[in-house]
Amino acid sequence: MKNLIKFLPVIALSLTFTLAQAQTGPLPSEVVKAVKAGDAAALKPYLNNKVELLLPGESGVYSQEQAHFILKSFFEKNKVTSFEVLHHGTRQNATFAIGEYNSSNERFRIYFLVKSTNNQHLIHQIRIEKQD
Repeated sequence: MKNLIKFLPVIALSLTFTLAQAQTGPLPSEVVKAVKAGDAAALKPYLNNKVELLLPGESGVYSQEQAHFILKSFFEKNKVTSFEVLHHGTRQNATFAIGEYNSSNERFRIYFLVKSTNNQHLIHQIRIEKQD
């Protein structure tokens, strides 16, 4: 019993940290919602001024506005049926997330690189790959 009392603060602190991390998640929840809805306009505020996009048939570094239109075109051509974040991680001031995006005719793996600056989380890279 005494051992349990000694470890209770450690357990409570670990649980608090885990819950806080789960609430913020690998991506801002608004980004996940935007992708689930196929809504490039809702995704736009989370794009950095320059975004590296790697999509089937198109890749480069684009302005926020250009990236918005490229993603809008992708979402229009590939209407989302489901999106789920499969894996995520954090390293220094950056987080990454890997998700599965399903459309009515194709399945894609989407990789996000999000960097934090001045307490602001912005997407710096999106890679979209077709899955077989």
